[in-house]
Amino acid sequence: MIETIHNSVFYEKPEVVSSAPGKINLMGEHTQRNGGFVFSIGVNRRVYVSISSRADEKFLVYFDRDIAIESFTKKSLSKISKGERSAPVKGIIKSFLDNGFDVSGLNICIATDIPASVDLGDLSATIVALSFGIRHLQNFNIEDIDLIQLCEKANKYLPHFYVNVFDCIASAMARDNAGVFIDCRTFKYEYAPISKGLKILIIDPGEKDIYAVDDFLKREKECKEALDVISSVNPKINSLRDLTLDEIPKYSNFLEKNSINRIKYIVGENERTLNFVVALRRRNFSMLGKLMFDSHFSLRNDYEMSSDEIDAIVDISATIDGVVGAKIYGVRSGVVALALKEKAGEAIRVISEEFQKLFGRKVKIYVTSPENGVEVSSRG
Repeated sequence: MIETIHNSVFYEKPEVVSSAPGKINLMGEHTQRNGGFVFSIGVNRRVYVSISSRADEKFLVYFDRDIAIESFTKKSLSKISKGERSAPVKGIIKSFLDNGFDVSGLNICIATDIPASVDLGDLSATIVALSFGIRHLQNFNIEDIDLIQLCEKANKYLPHFYVNVFDCIASAMARDNAGVFIDCRTFKYEYAPISKGLKILIIDPGEKDIYAVDDFLKREKECKEALDVISSVNPKINSLRDLTLDEIPKYSNFLEKNSINRIKYIVGENERTLNFVVALRRRNFSMLGKLMFDSHFSLRNDYEMSSDEIDAIVDISATIDGVVGAKIYGVRSGVVALALKEKAGEAIRVISEEFQKLFGRKVKIYVTSPENGVEVSSRG
């Protein structure tokens, strides 16, 4: 598909084609900036990039979703407006240039089958696919993890919190039939198998909460302020990851109740994520389910990042025999659920019907299994 688009736009075949999957966190939501743990998978929707060299210093970028083409030069990269369509592309190219890699002019096509309405990391997938494709085409000598960290530098040109290095690791290093367990303190990652007897349901309630991003940023601020207080009392605590649930009450006299609740979620989620990996390796479905539901309840009650629609979907899921577990994902983005493969169809039917009864509108449900990460190949 992407090769045909490239040829129709630029009247030439691409030299390199790359793609990267969208991603979703099964556990470890919002722990990244607190040095925690995240467990993610690549999904079966991807961003596709095709690239060919130019004889000049221009960069032409075609965005298939918007049916739009934009051009720029290296000189124009001194000013990149946050939120502009080409910001991720400009950000990556500028990051290469700032790190001593002389990127020549390029023709670039970008296409995706990741739904625009669903938060599945399409920006991180775009940045990963593009950066790995450019490295391959121009033979840059840079290791995968260094390239991923370079990807994060494009974040300064994007609004809010859209891309972080852990999203990029999840998209780049995803593996078929496994999830990526990421240590956000050391940047190390490892894999845990996900049973082929499970299907992953991504459930989009439809209407987005316009206050979700502001609430998310407020939670991050509350966690940072709580950590500052705790560190002033106990200098050995450099991160919320250094705490255990049993230790939190020691600081109750120094913190407001809301702050205690926020760090209770973060600390508890780190423990749940570690146990989630253990449960996967033991194929202990009942433990997986309990951990997912517990994670949701803490996100709802302690971190206060859920919504009525999301809570309803989780509650409905808990009544379905074939659903192992369910929880909120993203910034009030929706629900991710694990379902037994042979009962996934029935689970989808029940969730759809019950949601329709409650809210008078249809819910969108996407089914996936863990998919491979970034893929790059030469053409021509």
